Amino acid sequence: LMEKFAGYGFNKSHSAAYALVSYQTAWLKHHFPAAFMAAVLSADMDNTDKIVTLVEDCRRLKLEVLQPDVNHSEFKFSVDNDHTIRYGLGAIKGVGEGAVEAVIEERQQNGVYADLFEFCRRVDLRKLNRRTLEGLIRSGALTSLSDNRASLLASLTMALDSAEQGARNQESG
Repeated sequence: LMEKFAGYGFNKSHSAAYALVSYQTAWLKHHFPAAFMAAVLSADMDNTDKIVTLVEDCRRLKLEVLQPDVNHSEFKFSVDNDHTIRYGLGAIKGVGEGAVEAVIEERQQNGVYADLFEFCRRVDLRKLNRRTLEGLIRSGALTSLSDNRASLLASLTMALDSAEQGARNQESG
């Protein structure tokens, strides 16, 4: 019987510690649901299937999850107010931490981005390649620059060419 119990049971000290952590977790979820869910979402950013389930939990808790936005989002999920969570740019497939940090750093230094051409001109294109930019567009992270994702995708080549030409002009003086 002891061997069978050892397969699924654990001692009293472990049970007490687990109960305490469960209580603290439930307390945080009840009193600070947006912050709690933002932290849980950030912890599982790499698992898209888990993110989908957690976003559904947010809706069940009457929390609004805003789409990612290069003008407002951080790398991880963040809290806008007591009932609103902002989707983290780091949770977008194909967008790495270095690219997101470059976008956020530029935004903090020089303000929000006005359009796709300005965005491409201002960010470090060595950190954001075409595939990364396409991922941002498809995820809706650039809809604050234009509501039409198809037009953003269609304009991407011209915006990248314009940004590269601007960088060459600046280097040559």
